[in-house]
Amino acid sequence: MIPVMIRQGIYARDYTAEDRLACLTLFDGNTPEFLDPVERNEYSQFLDDLPCPYLVVSSVDGGVVGAGGYYVTEDPCVGALAWGLVARAWHKRGVGSELLQLRLSHLRASGVGAVRVRTSQRSRGFFERSGFRVVRVVPQGFTPVLDSVELQLALHAA
Repeated sequence: MIPVMIRQGIYARDYTAEDRLACLTLFDGNTPEFLDPVERNEYSQFLDDLPCPYLVVSSVDGGVVGAGGYYVTEDPCVGALAWGLVARAWHKRGVGSELLQLRLSHLRASGVGAVRVRTSQRSRGFFERSGFRVVRVVPQGFTPVLDSVELQLALHAA
């Protein structure tokens, strides 16, 4: 994907290996409030062996400020989101919403009718404000302090 301006001074493009350290810095900046340190190795392996498209969002003056993946599941009618992260300094500035909408547009273009995400109780509200509905909650489903919250969103044709 050629870099695409998502708003003035903010661009999205495909992840490259050169983004690895910046993405791990995003992870570290969201620990421990949104992520548990024990998840870092899993995220690092995800970056090393990308199983799906992964986008990075960068600012002309701030480097990589967000990243997130998406894919079509084993059910071709259902898409999913993977490892969405936004730098703490960029929280509540619209970057997460813009990254989410970009990933949803890619999934919509692939023909899926619904999108699911697994996140923690700490990020659940972000997805609910974006129209996702809780499907299932597994207490301590990620780590002893992080529940697994599965949410789903019905997509409508653009």
